Amino acid sequence: MQGNPPAGLEVEAATSLDADSITELASRFFVEEGFQLPAEGLQTRVGRYLELTGHSIFLARRGEHLVAFATAAVGFGLEYGWAAELEDLYVVPPERRRGVARLLVDRVAGWAADHGCSVVLVTVTPQGERSHTLTDFYERLGFSDRRRRLLERPLA
Repeated sequence: MQGNPPAGLEVEAATSLDADSITELASRFFVEEGFQLPAEGLQTRVGRYLELTGHSIFLARRGEHLVAFATAAVGFGLEYGWAAELEDLYVVPPERRRGVARLLVDRVAGWAADHGCSVVLVTVTPQGERSHTLTDFYERLGFSDRRRRLLERPLA
């Protein structure tokens, strides 16, 4: 699939001009997956994400319609050196199982390689696993399940 987008689909890096459309789709994603929306909404966070160095949002469009997005961030650590995290991936239901997600993941991987990363990491939530069997999906795209768990400690 890499390099051959589904017919009529275009993938591009987002700009600040896309913030409203991304916010609308990201809000839909949060609601669908049961994530808590911040009290102030996502607009400010989307705008900040687009400004940050080492962060990118990729968009898939069919004509004028935004049908999917992926967010990715680069960081440096002792284990991997430079690593990218695929933080969010959302495809509107009518476009699922048509290669859109695969295309976005491949685009993130290319971007990560261009930024000197040795790996792309992804977190699969229990909800994502139950609803979409995401571990199987990501394994088909070359990810491996290393049986790690992500724990979080809220600070506020």
